[in-house]
Amino acid sequence: MSWQGEQWRYELGDVFAGLVPEHIDDRPLTGSIEGVTIGELGTFEVGGSPQTVRRTRSAVRRRPTDAVKVCVQLQGRALVRQGDNELALRPGQFGLYDTRKAYDLRLEGEWRCAVMVFPPDALRLPQKLIDAAMQRPHDIGAGPGAVLESFVRAALGQTEKDSVDPGSALRFADAGLSLIGSALTVDAHIDVEGPGEQARKLAVLTYIEQHLLDPGLCHHSVAAALAMSSRSLDRLFVGETTTVTATIREMRLDGARRDLLASRAVRSTVGAVAARWCFSDAAHFSRLYKRRFGISPAAERSALR
Repeated sequence: MSWQGEQWRYELGDVFAGLVPEHIDDRPLTGSIEGVTIGELGTFEVGGSPQTVRRTRSAVRRRPTDAVKVCVQLQGRALVRQGDNELALRPGQFGLYDTRKAYDLRLEGEWRCAVMVFPPDALRLPQKLIDAAMQRPHDIGAGPGAVLESFVRAALGQTEKDSVDPGSALRFADAGLSLIGSALTVDAHIDVEGPGEQARKLAVLTYIEQHLLDPGLCHHSVAAALAMSSRSLDRLFVGETTTVTATIREMRLDGARRDLLASRAVRSTVGAVAARWCFSDAAHFSRLYKRRFGISPAAERSALR
C-alpha cells in the first residue's frame, strides 16, 4: 500500500521506530511498506520517491530499539550515514546498520529495498565480525546473499498462508537469519578452520549448533572438542554480549520453542520437549523459558489451541 505526505510520515515512523522522511527535491513525499515479523526477524519491502529518512538522537532516546537492519538495494541508490561511517548502496548490494544509534539514509531515484530487522545476537556471529560488516557495502554475488530478496518475498507471502504453524514460521525465520550470517561470513572470507580469532569463534558457534541435542554439551566439552583450554575459550568470548554457556542455553531454548509450537508436536508434553533439548528439570525449564520469551511454555502452547 502507498501513502503520501503526512500519512507516509506517520506510517514510516510507526513501523520503523520514529524514522522521519525529508524532501531532497521538489517532488511530494510518497512511500510504500509491506512487511511481516516472524519470530525475531522482521522482513519488509519498502519503496518510494527520492527522500532522506532519519533516525535522530531524540528518536533513539524516545523509541529505543535492540535491532540491526540489513538493506538489500533493489532499485535506485542509497547512502547510509552513521557516525563517521558512510555506505553507498547500488542495486545488487546490501548494507548492515545499527538502529540503536542515529543514522541518515538518503534514497535517490525511484527506490526500492528489501529490509530485514533483527536483534544483533540473533545472528550468532562474533560481535567484531558484525561491527566490521557495518563498515562497507556487500555485493550480493552468487552466494547466500543472492537469495536474500527471494527470502523477503517468501516471508511476505507467509501472511497469506494461515496453515503455517508457529513452529514452522520460527524455523523459516531461523533460515533467514542463517542466510544473513552465511552471507556476511562468506563475504568476510573467513574459513572456520583457519587460525584467526574470528574463525575460532565461528568454529565454536558451529560446533555448539551441531551438538545441541547432546546432553554432554557444555563449556568444557566445547573446549575439549576444539583442542583449547577452558580459559582460552573464555578469553575468546571477552567483549561479546554472551558466554558459551549462555549461548548453549539460549539456542536450546529456541529449539525447544520451535518444537513446542509445531503442529506435529501437539501430542508431546512440555516435559518431553524439554528433555529432548537436554533440560532434565521441567520446572527449571519453564522458568528459563518464561525469562527468555515472556510466557511459560504451557501457556504459550495453550494459546494456540
